[in-house]
Amino acid sequence: MIIELNKQSYINDIKLLLAQARQKAYTAINHAMVEVYWKIGRRIVEEEQQGAQRATYGEEILQTLSKELMAEFGKGFSYANLRNFRQFYLTYPKEQICYTLCSKLTWSHNRLIMYIRMFDDLKRGHGDNPTIGIILCAEKDETIVKYSILKENQRLFASKYMPYLPTKAELIAEVEREKKLLEEKFGRELV
Repeated sequence: MIIELNKQSYINDIKLLLAQARQKAYTAINHAMVEVYWKIGRRIVEEEQQGAQRATYGEEILQTLSKELMAEFGKGFSYANLRNFRQFYLTYPKEQICYTLCSKLTWSHNRLIMYIRMFDDLKRGHGDNPTIGIILCAEKDETIVKYSILKENQRLFASKYMPYLPTKAELIAEVEREKKLLEEKFGRELV
């Protein structure tokens, strides 16, 4: 019985090591891809559009670029995605923001934050409050919760949004609860 428990613990440890290595690899790849998407967006805006919001000669350059890139690199460089790369750069034109925040998020998360910013810019009604977001980050030693308010507003009044927004402490408790459930599932503390 003890030998079987030790064997299972050994196997679980190896599985955890592999899962952690995969996560590190995924994070490194994500960082590199988000960075290159931002740089592609910058090239499209600064080089091909001379800094303008849209190319004066239409979208032909993006269609041509898309065909060339898709032939060599696959469907991730569709016309629609190139437009997303351009919008990504236009949303975060400062390189520091891309490296400090955007590269830590997945491309899907960055796109979601952009369709929210676009909603705020295009769809929000005259009397509506700015869109808010909640950023949750769980590290080994600390759980971080931040409310994100677009348009650089410095104040958040929960009563203007809904009857109740969770406090940072409540959100931290929820993240910690989820971490504990995952730790129980894997049988040891997550790194």
